[in-house]
Amino acid sequence: MTSINNLEATDIINKAIASGQTALSEYDAKRFLLHFGVPISRETVAHSADSAAIEAKRIGFPVVLKACGANLFHKTELGGIALNLSAAEHVRTEGERLLKIKGCEALLVQEMVIGERELVCGMTRDELFGPCVMFGLGGIFTELIEDVVFRIAPLTLDDAREMITEIRTQKITDSFRGQPAIDVDLLSKILVALGQIALQYEQVHQIDINPLKIRPDGKPAAVDALVVLKGSESDSEKHLAEPKRLVSSFSTAKEDLAPFFEPNSVAIVGASAVSGKPGHEVIRNIQANGYTGKIFLVNPKGGEILGLPVHPSIESLPERADLAIIILPAKICVQALSDCAAKGIRHVVISAGGFAEVDDSGARTQQKLIEVINEYDLRVLGPNTSGHISTPHNFTSSFFPLDKIQRGKVSYIAQTGNFATHTMKHILTAEHFGVARVIGLGNAIDINESTALEYLAEDPETDAVIIYLESFKQPERFLETARKVTRKKPIVMLKSGTTEAGKRAAVAHTASMAGEDRIVDGMLRQAGIVRIRDYTHLILAGKALSMVPLPQGNRVSFLAPSGAMLVVLTDLCIRLGLEVPALEPHSLQRIQEISPPFIRMRNPVDIWGAASTQGVEFAYREGMEAVLADSNIDAVVPVLMLTKETALPSFDFIVELAQKYPEKPIFVTFSGEKQYADECKAYLEPRGIATFPEIEQPFEVLSILARCRRFMER
Repeated sequence: MTSINNLEATDIINKAIASGQTALSEYDAKRFLLHFGVPISRETVAHSADSAAIEAKRIGFPVVLKACGANLFHKTELGGIALNLSAAEHVRTEGERLLKIKGCEALLVQEMVIGERELVCGMTRDELFGPCVMFGLGGIFTELIEDVVFRIAPLTLDDAREMITEIRTQKITDSFRGQPAIDVDLLSKILVALGQIALQYEQVHQIDINPLKIRPDGKPAAVDALVVLKGSESDSEKHLAEPKRLVSSFSTAKEDLAPFFEPNSVAIVGASAVSGKPGHEVIRNIQANGYTGKIFLVNPKGGEILGLPVHPSIESLPERADLAIIILPAKICVQALSDCAAKGIRHVVISAGGFAEVDDSGARTQQKLIEVINEYDLRVLGPNTSGHISTPHNFTSSFFPLDKIQRGKVSYIAQTGNFATHTMKHILTAEHFGVARVIGLGNAIDINESTALEYLAEDPETDAVIIYLESFKQPERFLETARKVTRKKPIVMLKSGTTEAGKRAAVAHTASMAGEDRIVDGMLRQAGIVRIRDYTHLILAGKALSMVPLPQGNRVSFLAPSGAMLVVLTDLCIRLGLEVPALEPHSLQRIQEISPPFIRMRNPVDIWGAASTQGVEFAYREGMEAVLADSNIDAVVPVLMLTKETALPSFDFIVELAQKYPEKPIFVTFSGEKQYADECKAYLEPRGIATFPEIEQPFEVLSILARCRRFMER
């Protein structure tokens, strides 16, 4: 069938809305989709059983007969479909039955599309994420198996192709039972078209194509389709919907956040002389980090704190500060923020909690903060934040005792109070790496995940970004920004607080399966962000990105003193998407030379024989160099034997090898006595060699880094 023109497509929608329909009939839905290049089955509409029989002869037997009506959503459950009708009399009999179904306005006569493979695709509008496109395994088991993926509209063809590869049953797109592979190019265009419809037709609320059947030649055809129109949610759905809280408006341009990270002067509003209180510890932190700018303290009591004079009010400050840190109870923060604005201070950190995260009263107070922000055009970090860190400027607004913060090239954005506090303390004292910036978003009433990422995108001090988020404020803006950033800087994210949003009744399969976590997962892939699931990986990925370059690929070699380790870790690599490739002949020859002849060497490397006969240090040094020099290998993991019985290595050789092969990450883990593992970590990490206490961890982190590389190069 040929495509209808744009005016006809618009006319289909307008007529349905004018007549009060909540959805298009299946026939109209397919006519509408056809305009956008969605192939459909050959079909026509009949208004009587006799005319249906005539149309069936014209189309050619066998045919499918369906009850057709704007309010017939799930025809299978109503008995509204008759399949494989092979004669006119069968069509008449079934047609008379179908016309008796409540809501049946006509009969849809359709070719019986032959094909064993069934897919589903669709579009739904999420309240937070906007229009989203779905793709997955279709048919009657769609909601049972739930093998679906999502992307946020608009989609590129690359986005669509990637979606197709992500479903668990992806092999269904390959050659199947003697039939050719699915036409992935056409399938990708269908997914892109669904996103285009969402952007072009705001009146279209949901689209469901299920099944999208694959013909024997590999071409898809929409066998059933549903187009739900806006305003068709039930009254109960509207009643259950959460009311939106007012939030600050944002400019789409990149904001100047420099005063947060490079302030020449800072005012601490709520400074305290009492050691241990936030208003005291923030001063101590600023001083401990060697900040050279001016520090103004504000407290009505006046006096002196830590050698600095205290001013009784913001108004009494001798000059306007670049940045203010408000450490006061929530109930007086609104006035303090107004006083900052009156003094000309436009950049403010509000540390206090007790706002919208607590109760409705706190939410109202938070809204007053937003009103002040908008009235005076302020930039605010928080409230309910533990602060931020900027090591290039030796500055922090954190009130947790951190002492001197090590400088690094990785920056964190965190929607949690503990990252600029005890998690940062752990990083500094236990993991031996530094940071460039840490941005604690708190309730993010002004500066949010998108604003922060826009700043870090252009920050020359930041080589990689790691994010912890519980919720998005502006997902569309975040996606747009992240897609640009990940072309030049890796981004890793832990997104928590995911819940299934599909608790409400939904007309379309697409809507019922569009849980927040699925949409988030698709959006992050679309943006080129590597998603992690463990809090520990926030720290370990940061350490790795601080110490080593991204591997060129996902090919790993590892050396271990146990056959069991070799097997288990190889299985782990495969699950993580890492390859354990064969070594080149010269590499195999070298590791065979240092090993007993009865041990057949391969990748991964069983180092036990060489270590027990040649010595631990010699075996690991020679074995590691052999695989590092191998062009088939992108990264190396030695599982070091560390016991005094087997003689402890010096560890210097690992540093030397890392310097000799700087493009190939070396991740060290241990097998043996903890005391010596701790000594090895303490020696290697200050020298830029990442170590991991659990033998699975280096492979997990390598998988993260390899995915970063893949996203950056796609």
